[in-house]
Amino acid sequence: MICSMSRIKTALDLAIATDPELVRLEWQIRTLHESTEIDMAVAERLSKDPAKLLETADSFLRLADEVTRTLALANKFQQKYQQRREKLEAERARRLASARAAFLAAGSSPAGTRH
Repeated sequence: MICSMSRIKTALDLAIATDPELVRLEWQIRTLHESTEIDMAVAERLSKDPAKLLETADSFLRLADEVTRTLALANKFQQKYQQRREKLEAERARRLASARAAFLAAGSSPAGTRH
């Protein structure tokens, strides 16, 4: 069996990429951005007909408020995502340093060893 630092790095990178909380936050952010794009397209259509501007003003203002709330929520999720990602990256660095130290302590090359 070949055990190498690159395999450890790959496993740690995969753990970050598949972290359930990060995946959930990415999905929520993407969904909110898609919703915002749809609302903005509707608002743009409403604003293009000057003859109906008074009739559509309430709808337009509601959409503008919704877009603002949605973007604020997406920003909140983005901050949570960034904090979680930083925490996982720090843990990855700690584990990688521990693995490297264990390899060196065992007299192995950090590039890899055969067992």
